[in-house]
Formats: sequence, structure tokens, C-alpha cells
Amino acid sequence: MPLKRNKNFPNAGLPVALSHAELLDTQHRATNLIMDEASHQRQPICRDPGSNRACILSDQDLAAMRAKFPFLDAFSDDFVRSTPPDSLLKMEATTIKMRDSERSRDADDKLAANRAALSTTSRTLGAGVDDRWATLHEGRFLPGAGCSAAKLWLKAREVIGLNGAPPLGNYDMAAVGMGGFVTAKGWVELANPSSTKLSLKLFSLNNCSSKVTSCKSGVDDSLPDFVELGEFQLALRTLRNAAMFVSPWNLSFSAIENFLVNSKFCAEDVSGLEKPAVILTQFVDYALVANAARWRDSEPFLSYGELKNTWQAFFSARPQSALPKKQTPQPTTVNRPVKMGAPSNNPNRRKRPFIDVCYNYNKGICQKAPGQCISASGTPLRHVCDHRPDPNNLLIFCGQNHKRIDNH
Repeated sequence: MPLKRNKNFPNAGLPVALSHAELLDTQHRATNLIMDEASHQRQPICRDPGSNRACILSDQDLAAMRAKFPFLDAFSDDFVRSTPPDSLLKMEATTIKMRDSERSRDADDKLAANRAALSTTSRTLGAGVDDRWATLHEGRFLPGAGCSAAKLWLKAREVIGLNGAPPLGNYDMAAVGMGGFVTAKGWVELANPSSTKLSLKLFSLNNCSSKVTSCKSGVDDSLPDFVELGEFQLALRTLRNAAMFVSPWNLSFSAIENFLVNSKFCAEDVSGLEKPAVILTQFVDYALVANAARWRDSEPFLSYGELKNTWQAFFSARPQSALPKKQTPQPTTVNRPVKMGAPSNNPNRRKRPFIDVCYNYNKGICQKAPGQCISASGTPLRHVCDHRPDPNNLLIFCGQNHKRIDNH
């Protein structure tokens, strides 16, 4: 029989016995305490953050779980704390299976699936400090935008404003092999997207020595012109790399460079003229001024296709476009008798490049089964048509499943 102390005489003798009702009440309260403790161990539910009761899953444990299981980064702290561990393990196994299936997927399918999932994979960035030097915000390291370059340009116009950020001159151009190629005035004008004073001549190593006199006098025309085409090409590449550091969202410089490179620096129009680098420099400066005006008016920059028309309008307005092109003298050929066994200079009789196709099969005299033909050097030969339709490119051949002698 359970006992209890006498309330009237707490220090006297042995405790008295509990009544039946008091015994049942004590057992009921003990059972509730045990069940409550067990439920807390099974489901680590986080209490109200405003209360004084601590969460069973501490912040340190939560950080350790996120470090161990990267897939938890997509879920909130409350969800992780309220989910049983076995459910988290099942979610991890499912994530691994999905990742393995993505690896085995074709590249085109993977790109299409990622494009369709862009609307559901957005990220929310918290506020933070960024001083462009010692402390960098995580927003600088987001993946590249998949929208059009014009949309990226116009969005930057809304966020940055008209004149851009304060200019800097301490960018690590030496890391890309162009340390000291940009003048101080070049960094100043490049930081302002609406600047009409940006010139390609500010991005030449040879002009960096004259930056002091040019800046003090305010006469930018005193900078020497590019004499060689190679100097112009290096300055254009320097401009594009410097813009990558200053404004990585600005793809207008890449459009200008790619247009000139793909057109072989407009060789069709300027190859026969004197000082073609001067004309090309003036065109680049013209395009830079046009893009600055479009920035001010909140319009897209000159795209690759528009630059073609811009060049035609620019060059046709110049007096050099009416000058006759210099004709390159063609070497005269003298017909000399060819000795027997000597190599011939006749392009129609030059040696054909090797292709892995059976010549005897195309003549109709090969008796070997497909896949059994081997050249003298041990190269397997295919039973396909070796007809070469282009005499200027003998590596191109028909390749169809028929004989040349029967179809050509």
C-alpha cells in the first residue's frame, strides 16, 4: 500500500497510506508525462520561436544536416525540424535517383528541361553588404541570365540609372594578360554607359603613356591613331575584356567585336585602302556613341544584325568608299614540260587527300564483304560512294550507300 506523510505532522513518524483516488490520479499524470516525452522524441517539432522553450533540433544540428544533405537547402528550417528523419532519408534517395536520371539524359533534352523549369527554380536573395572589394554579395555569383541580351540591357537601365556607378581603375586585368592596357580616362568613361567620350584609342597600351597630357588638356584627339591593323585588334579585345570587369551584363561590346571578326574586319571594303585601322577605329567609336544614345533613350543596343547595316551606312558616307580598290597582281604562270615522275603543280592533278572509303568497291571490282576491307596501312575501309563533287575541297565526298561507277 503506497504511503504518504501526514500533513498535520510532516516530521512525525512514517507517512500515511494513499487513498485509491489519489493513487489513480498519480498514475494518470505519470503516464501522460511518459507519452508526452516519447512523442517529442519521435517528432522534433519546433516550438514557437517567441517562446522560451528550445527546439529539440538545435541550430547547430540543423546546420550539420544541411551540410551533409545539400538537397535540404531548398526547404525551410521549420519543415526540416518537423519532418521525421526517415522521411528525410527517403527524400535524399529520391533526389539521388533524379540526379542520376538527369546525367543519363541527352544534352538537348537536359537544356530544354532546365529552360522549362526556370519559373519554378527562382531564388530569393537576402539583403547584404557589398563594397565591390572586400565584401561581395552572393548576388554577384548567380548563374548567367537566360533572357535576351536586349532585355538584360534594358533591365540594367532601370536598375543602374543613367550615369552608372562610380568608376574604378583597380580591376585585375593582369589576370587575363592585359595589365596596364587601359588608360585612366578609359576606366572613367567605360563606367558611364551614357558617355559619348568613350573611344577605342583609350584602350591601347601605346596611348597609356600620353594619358597625363591628354587628361590635363582635355584634348582627346591628341591620342595617336592606330597605324597597324593588329594594334586595332588588340585595342578592341582590350575594350571587350575591360567591359567584362566593369559591366558583365553589357554585351554590346561583344556584338561589335564579333561583327568585325566575322567580317574579317570589313576586308571586303577596306583591304585596298590606306590606313584601314583608322577607318575601323572611327566606326567603333561611332557605334559606341550610338549605343550611349540608345542607353539614354532606354532602347536596346546595336545588335549584330544592326551593325551590318550600320557599317554599310557609315562606310558609304565616307569618301574612301568611292576610291577604286587596289588590285593584287596575279602571279604569271609559265608552262614548262613536266618530267616523268616529278610532282605536278596542276591543281587538277594534285594528290587527293585520303578518305576511309574502298576505291575498288566504287570501281566495282572489290570481292570482299562489307567491313572486311583494310588499307595497306591497316585502316578499315567503308563500302560507300567516294565521289567528290567539290574540286576545291576534296575531303567532301558523296558517302551514300551505292557505287560511284553506277551513280556518277
